[in-house]
Amino acid sequence: MQDLAIETNCLTRRYDGLPALNKVSIQIASGSRIALLGNNGSGKTTLLTILSTLLQSSGGSARILGYDVAKKTTALRNIIGVIRHQPMLYENFSPIEDLELFAKIYQVPDSDERIKKLLTSVEIWHLRDEMIGTFSRGQKQRLMIAKSLLHKPKVLLLDEPEIGLDQDGLRVLDQLILMNAEEGSTPVTVLAATHREERVDTWATGFVRLERGQIIETTLSKDNL
Repeated sequence: MQDLAIETNCLTRRYDGLPALNKVSIQIASGSRIALLGNNGSGKTTLLTILSTLLQSSGGSARILGYDVAKKTTALRNIIGVIRHQPMLYENFSPIEDLELFAKIYQVPDSDERIKKLLTSVEIWHLRDEMIGTFSRGQKQRLMIAKSLLHKPKVLLLDEPEIGLDQDGLRVLDQLILMNAEEGSTPVTVLAATHREERVDTWATGFVRLERGQIIETTLSKDNL
């Protein structure tokens, strides 16, 4: 069996007694790029939020590269990059200010060089001193791509990363995240919720489909189950 990047065992989350996730068990090998599919309300965001350490499960367990997500360890947060459905940005900051704060929290070495490289890669370096609150949705999403990569995470947890992106933005997303071209080294593991199923074959190595909080279909190989 390949090394596992993400593993859940009977992971469950209830709201007012009703399951948003119901005993979800998955095993995702390191280096995989997995599309998380399903209609609104299927449990995709709940699963990603738990894995991101931002929500406690009601039962079961989840691990990322061996770390228990329920313990919310600093070591775990240092190895995951996150894009949420709503951008996690300080709207009264500039991109430089926002990324500098993030780099300080995560103790990113050579942060000035890293920030310039990423803002250039997502093609918004020219907006580096503008207030984020004036940005379009697509520009904010480009900044979130840069922010998710700033600390060189090993696992990326992405909730609808394509939202707001035009064709050029989708190209940036594919190059830097979905196809793992940014670092030019060992690919990171990607778990990305998406409604753009027509694009999945262009980047994903497999998929997990949820319905009403349960897995109903998967193309993960038997070695990863």
